[in-house]
Amino acid sequence: MAGRRAAYGAGARAALPFTVAVFAFGISFGVLAKGSGFSALAATTLSGLVFVGSSQFAAVSVLASGGGWVAAALAGTLLNLRYLVMGFAILPALRGGRARRAVESQLVIEESWAIASDADGRFDRVRLLSSGAVLWLGWVAGTVAGALGPITAVHVTRYGLDVVSPVLFFLLLAPHTGSAGRRGRRPVALVAAAGALLLTGAGLPDAAIAVACLLALVATWRAR
Repeated sequence: MAGRRAAYGAGARAALPFTVAVFAFGISFGVLAKGSGFSALAATTLSGLVFVGSSQFAAVSVLASGGGWVAAALAGTLLNLRYLVMGFAILPALRGGRARRAVESQLVIEESWAIASDADGRFDRVRLLSSGAVLWLGWVAGTVAGALGPITAVHVTRYGLDVVSPVLFFLLLAPHTGSAGRRGRRPVALVAAAGALLLTGAGLPDAAIAVACLLALVATWRAR
């Protein structure tokens, strides 16, 4: 029992540096939702249930531009394609029946996925759940702060809260490009990053995600 508590504590501590950035990112979303006419309750509920910043930003932006719920859901789904790859990889670490695994998988985001990852390609369920729970609290708290607080879009730009997401992804990518124990992942990570930069610069961020996911799927299949 003590060992399990220690493992949960280790996962939570590992998530704390990322949680600071996630909290700041959540503020940005709360501000955007508030400016788009969402109530604080609606914005917070969306963050609590979806828990994916990129898709939430996309969905709210579509709705704020006059698009319908179908278009908003489609935009969010395209941005979430990467979770197919992550889900296949982490599935063996989850426990129980389909319902339990479905609930546990709601805590799978990039940060918790990376924290739970071991050098041999396996995943630690305890680290996943503990880090995911801490990150979820940070995301929801940030949304509340942005939706209810005095922060505006001007403050988001002034303090650089809008660049938190790219920084987070860079921090997650960096270990995969320099670890000798993960040589097989290094070229895939570098090619995916280069492709994402080029496509994003060309105004095709959705295509960048799709290409990166395709590369990851191919690399995962070849490593089997």
